Order: sequence, then C-alpha cells, then structure tokens
Amino acid sequence: MGMSEVKIEIPQVMIEDLVRAEMVKAMGNKDQLVEKVVQVAMTQKRDSYSGTPTFFQETVNKMIREEAEKIFGEWIEQNRSAIRDAMMKFLNANKQKRLTEFCEKLAENITKHGISVDIDLRDKSY
Repeated sequence: MGMSEVKIEIPQVMIEDLVRAEMVKAMGNKDQLVEKVVQVAMTQKRDSYSGTPTFFQETVNKMIREEAEKIFGEWIEQNRSAIRDAMMKFLNANKQKRLTEFCEKLAENITKHGISVDIDLRDKSY
C-alpha cells in the first residue's frame, strides 16, 4: 500500500500575523525597544578604537563642516575683490624671492619626473 500525502495550506496573512506577533513578543516593550535603538544609534562607534567618534558625532560633525564650507564660500564670494588684492600684494612683495622659490620647485619636479617645460616670463612694466 502506498503512503498517503496530506497537504495543509495556511493562508499567507496568517503566517505574516504570526511572525509579526512573535517578533513583537521577542522584542518586548515597545518603549524600551525604541529607547535601546536610540541609545545604540547615539553611542555606537565606527570601530573599537577609543578615539573614534560615534556614528552620531560623525554625522553631526559632517553637517557642521558642510554648513561651515557653505558659509565660508559665501564669505569668499562677498570678499573676492579684497582677497584678490591681498593675494596680489602678497605675491608682488619680494617678487624675486617668490620667483626663485617657484623655479627651484619647478626644477626639482622636472628632474624627478623628466618633464620638459617652456616658460616665457615677462614683466608688465615693459
């Protein structure tokens, strides 16, 4: 005699409800769970080194840096002319020294990397 096979079908909704109920039961008190999730999110570090910031600190620091960059960018735009004038004053002060430093660096990099460069230097005063 052959074996009989019994097939029982359980509606998907019942399975989902049962799984959901068991998950809630396993997680315990909702308020305690939320508090624990927040605590972990606020204190968890990227790695185990003691000096590393928490994910939260890292996110806040990133947001502050982004805002600071935006504000500084606006300030630079507002003061572009004054910054340009100060930069030109700095570059024009002791031109010979700056030109010598530039040429030394250029020669050093040409020697290291075998680059050939043509330079045409003209003074505006002529």
